[in-house]
Amino acid sequence: MTTKIFLNYTLSFIMWLVIGRAILSFFTKDLNNPIYALFVKVTEPIYRIARKIFPRGTTIFIIIAIVILRILIVKYL
Repeated sequence: MTTKIFLNYTLSFIMWLVIGRAILSFFTKDLNNPIYALFVKVTEPIYRIARKIFPRGTTIFIIIAIVILRILIVKYL
């Protein structure tokens, strides 16, 4: 497996995790819910990095940044 394919799949997986957390946040924000707690635990490092880059950004900024990064990797690697 090449690096390009690996990075593309990894960023795709991260993107879907962020989208999943956003969708779940519409229904619950209770960390006692095990599914939501799992999504928060997995995506929190991504959100921590994104909050440094986009201090007032929302989940949509994170998703857009990941999509742009995926496009750049697929196009230029």
